[in-house]
Amino acid sequence: MRDQLKYYLIPVILLLFSMPSIAQMEREKANIVEPVETFWTPTLISQATTEHLSVGNLNVTIMHSFGIATTNPIQNFFGLDNVQNVRLGLDYGITDKWTAGIGRSSLFNVVDFRTKYAILQQNTSGSKPISISLKADLGIVTQQNRQPFKNDLSTLTSAIISKKVNEQIRLQLSPMYGYFSSVSAGNQTHLFSIGMGSQINISDRFALMAEYYPIIGERNPDTKNTFSLGLNIQTGGHVFQLFFASTRWHLEQYAMAQNREEFWAGDFRFGFNVNRIFGL
Repeated sequence: MRDQLKYYLIPVILLLFSMPSIAQMEREKANIVEPVETFWTPTLISQATTEHLSVGNLNVTIMHSFGIATTNPIQNFFGLDNVQNVRLGLDYGITDKWTAGIGRSSLFNVVDFRTKYAILQQNTSGSKPISISLKADLGIVTQQNRQPFKNDLSTLTSAIISKKVNEQIRLQLSPMYGYFSSVSAGNQTHLFSIGMGSQINISDRFALMAEYYPIIGERNPDTKNTFSLGLNIQTGGHVFQLFFASTRWHLEQYAMAQNREEFWAGDFRFGFNVNRIFGL
C-alpha cells in the first residue's frame, strides 16, 4: 500500500512544482511587444502608408481610374467608358522594415521606382505611440516626347507619420516634397504638401478611407488640392479598394502637380485598387 501511494504522490509533486513555471510562461507570452497594424495596405488610395510588407512577401497592385463621373453621365456611363490611368505595380519586402517596388502608369507611360523604410513602428505596449516611415520615389516618363532623358524625371520624398488611435480610427500625416526636372512655363519645379490620410474600420472586412493633398506655398496654375474617399474590402488574400477621387494619378508627385478637378464641385471620378500579397 505504501509503495502504491508513492506512485500517486510523485506525479502530484511534479505537477505542483511545474505550475509556477507554467504561470511564468503565460505571463511572458502576454507581455510580448509587437508592431501595431495601422493600415490594411501599403498604399491608402494614392498616398503611401506606414504599413510594410513582411520579409519575402510580394504585393501585386492594380490601380485604375476612370473619367469624371458627372460629365455626360448617361452617355459616358458615369465615366466608366473613359479609362484615364492604369498603374501596375510590384512591391517586395526586403526586410520587415524595408520595401522596394516598381510600377508603370499608362498616363505618359511613367515608370516609377520606389522604396520605403520604417524608422519607428507603433507597438502594442505603448512605448512607441506612433509609426514613422521614409519614402522615396523616382518617376520616368517613357512616352516619346523628343526631349532629353534628364527632362523626363520626377521625384517624391516624404516622411509618413501615423497612429492607430483605437480599434476603429487610424490617422496619418505625410510632409512631402515633389520635384520635376522640366516644367512648362509658369509651372513649379518644386512642390510641397502635407498629405493627410485616415482609415475608419467598420468591421473586420470593411473600412472607410480618405486622403487629402493641401499644397503648401506655390502651386501650378489652375490646379486644385487632391481629395479622395474610398472603401476597403478585405477578402482574405486580397484587399479591394473602391474610391472616388478628383485626381487621375496614382503617384503622389503628379497628384500634387496636375490635379485640376475640385472634388466638392462634383469633379470626381471612380477608381479601384487591387492588392494581392504572395509569400515567396
